[in-house]
Formats: sequence, structure tokens, C-alpha cells
Amino acid sequence: MGVFEPPVISSEEALRLRRQAELAIGEYVARGRKVYREMPLARLLGALGRFGIAAEEAPHALRLLGAQVIEIPDFVAKYNYRVTFSEDVLARCRRTYEEYRRSMS
Repeated sequence: MGVFEPPVISSEEALRLRRQAELAIGEYVARGRKVYREMPLARLLGALGRFGIAAEEAPHALRLLGAQVIEIPDFVAKYNYRVTFSEDVLARCRRTYEEYRRSMS
């Protein structure tokens, strides 16, 4: 299929989605969950949902983070995207989540 092309949204909405996605992926990693190359989007939906990101918004939110989001054929999976994170993106998400947790204490 190809690389996911995001919808056009306001800059405020983009900032909100990016922040929520950073927190969600940071929490996912902090919980000791495995992140691997071309992982199915479905594996991340629980974490994203806990931070208010719906399944329909997930590909765009992850792309805003800097993750590579690739669309796959519909017959392969219900949520037909694969996601790859660079180490820099994962490190940023970890830091964002740790700062968020400290601010909540």
C-alpha cells in the first residue's frame, strides 16, 4: 500500500495529538513492553487509548511523533498499519512520560 498520508488538522490539534502520543508511547515503554521494527498498530492501541487517542487518529498521531507509519493491505489486519520508531523518538517519549509522572506526584 505505502506510507500513511495524514489528514490536514489545525496546529493546536497536531500539538495535542503529538503530546498524547509521546505520553502513550513513553508509558508503553516504561511498562517494559517490547517495541520492534514494523510492529502492528493494534499492539499500541491500548496505550494510545489510555491517553485519549482513538484508533482512527492513531496513525496520524504516531506520524506526528516522528514514527514511520506504513499502510498494509486491509486483508492482512484489522488496523492495517505497521509502525517503526527510531531510538531518538523512543528516548524522547520516555523522557516526556517520566517528566509527566514526576509532575503528577
